[in-house]
Amino acid sequence: MTRLEEQRQAVSQALENQDQRISAIETSQKIVEEQLQQVKDQVKEMIREELRELSAGERSLTAAAPAFPDRHSGVVAKPYPYNGKTSWDIYYMQFENIARMNNWSNEEKACVLTSMLRDSAAAIWKISAHQIYVTMIR
Repeated sequence: MTRLEEQRQAVSQALENQDQRISAIETSQKIVEEQLQQVKDQVKEMIREELRELSAGERSLTAAAPAFPDRHSGVVAKPYPYNGKTSWDIYYMQFENIARMNNWSNEEKACVLTSMLRDSAAAIWKISAHQIYVTMIR
């Protein structure tokens, strides 16, 4: 075999190796794209579920007349229902801010807070919410 033939064979082998690498990369890319699509679909479904829950909560809030009179002109902020799936600390901080904007008394805060508990949070916080209520009105 001449030197030229050896070089041709080496180049041919290198090209074949590159084709195999490209094929492997393309296969990996397809797998990653499929996984990414699955994650996107899961996130979309999670967002849809959260929107359904929020929408259902808002309907139940707006269906009944406010329990306490509006002490502000304009729009009064309303807390969203708490179902236990998000951080209690964050929810309670937001609840306190809304209560401050609405100028609620401790009794009003206790009543609204206990009425906002949903699902597992309502079951878990049932006794605690009553204790919060009793503590707040003292």
